[in-house]
Amino acid sequence: MPLRSLSNFADVTVPSVRLQQVLRTYCRNLDPSGIADLRLSLADGRYRWLHDELATALASSVSATSWWQESVSDPTAEVRSVLDEQRYLWRSLFPGEAVPRRA
Repeated sequence: MPLRSLSNFADVTVPSVRLQQVLRTYCRNLDPSGIADLRLSLADGRYRWLHDELATALASSVSATSWWQESVSDPTAEVRSVLDEQRYLWRSLFPGEAVPRRA
């Protein structure tokens, strides 16, 4: 079976595997201690790519709920919107920077 071209999907932004893995590791359930650890890691120069990749993923016009819920959201927590969770995480990691807007 030949591989299908993905050229028709060029406008679809899917968060990278590495971004999803870091979010699962540090930010699962929006755990404050994990988010604080990630902030320290960013301040130490680790994950230099994270700012741009997260900004791109959050600004994507593609529905972000499935990848976000798999990577970050706590399914047992009180109901919060994905956008609220994303804003919270961005402001926690990059205080003083505007939250990326959806395209």
